[in-house]
Amino acid sequence: MLSEEERMNNAFKELLFQEETMAKKYAHLGQEITDPQLQQMLQGMEQAARAHYGTLAKKMTKMGIV
Repeated sequence: MLSEEERMNNAFKELLFQEETMAKKYAHLGQEITDPQLQQMLQGMEQAARAHYGTLAKKMTKMGIV
């Protein structure tokens, strides 16, 4: 059985992975779509996912999660 700390570490790592995956998906879709408004929306979504990634990474570092 995993300890509470191990479960929390796993949860943070999963969140980090999900944010990275979403940023990549938004970037890829933005390159595939020709509509400028949709491209702009996807760029904003990609930037938000990357910001979330950065926030999570900093929090994980402070908590000693590698």
